[in-house]
Amino acid sequence: MLDTITESEVTQSINYWTARAEKCLYLELCLESFMNRGKLFFIYVAKESEWKDRESQDWNYVLSMVRFFNWWMKRNFNISFTLDADILPVIPGHLFDRMSIGYLTRDHKERGSSTYHFYLAYFKPIWTDCKIEGYSAENFSMVYWKRPEDNVVGYDRSRFFAENNCTKISHLLTHECLRLLGRHRKEYFSLVHDLWEGHVRGSIPFLYHNDKFVQVSVDSTYYFKVMDVKRLRHL
Repeated sequence: MLDTITESEVTQSINYWTARAEKCLYLELCLESFMNRGKLFFIYVAKESEWKDRESQDWNYVLSMVRFFNWWMKRNFNISFTLDADILPVIPGHLFDRMSIGYLTRDHKERGSSTYHFYLAYFKPIWTDCKIEGYSAENFSMVYWKRPEDNVVGYDRSRFFAENNCTKISHLLTHECLRLLGRHRKEYFSLVHDLWEGHVRGSIPFLYHNDKFVQVSVDSTYYFKVMDVKRLRHL
């Protein structure tokens, strides 16, 4: 004889399988967001006369930063890219000597506008609507890569990069990640700027991560400093 199933047991069973279905849908959406985001190419721009020195002084940090932001975008936006990074030496006497956003934009198109190119440049943009010495457009970002004196080495150099470059890069990446997620301009542009202003004023603290990407306090040893993008939903 079959056991009698009570209404309560039926309800529990429905709730169980509904929860399983919702979890599967969530995982499917996460998997979808991790896929098909294309390539993100970080390009470190340096003058021909300087690129070897810059490679020896900056490149290890740049590579570790690229790996960090790969983890950071997955954690905060469920977005994954195929990542690449390279140094682009600038040949003296050619057009690249007179660097501009316009030239970088043309370079971006020549390389393939479907790839997200992020330029770490040795010059500041003449015009930008971001207050961070950087510029952002669809599949395109550039930022002024600030460097310390040559005698600043080791952890002090890494911390300088975290303070002066990582924060700005997290700002620009947030613009693009929110755009890729289909957010309207107010979210991926204006609210990001509101959050940035909160960080700059000191009313909202930045977040700090060590070389293992673990979040730490400002008083600890940190290598990466970023915007607290989880705050965006509360603005």
